[in-house]
Amino acid sequence: MGRSRRRGFPIITGINVTPLTDIALTMLLIFMVATPLLVQSGLKVTLPRTATADAGAEKTIMITIDQAGSVYLEKDQVQIADLKARLLSVVGARPSSPVIIMGDKDVKYDTVVRVLETVKSAGVSRVSLGVEVKK
Repeated sequence: MGRSRRRGFPIITGINVTPLTDIALTMLLIFMVATPLLVQSGLKVTLPRTATADAGAEKTIMITIDQAGSVYLEKDQVQIADLKARLLSVVGARPSSPVIIMGDKDVKYDTVVRVLETVKSAGVSRVSLGVEVKK
């Protein structure tokens, strides 16, 4: 009277990994799309420090504008009139290095524009503005 297992549905003996593969590929796709969105852009002076950023800092030429409007090339204070000549000497030693302008959020917009114009007139093609990303 009773039915035996041999005539009914077969017993599943393996593990179906298809759903696991679907989830893994979906997560990979999400990370591939989201990673480029983490790039920093904008304008701010105080930036977070990481071990990987410090390693790349040797190749990057930094121009900083503080709250008072003073301009610094690397760590040396320079006048905007002298910035082009000093920048040409630094770029000559590291021609492929990008220049990052980090201006304080309270500095006059005119000062940032004048520094940006000076950097462009020095022939630098890779110029960025440094910011801190809000979390």
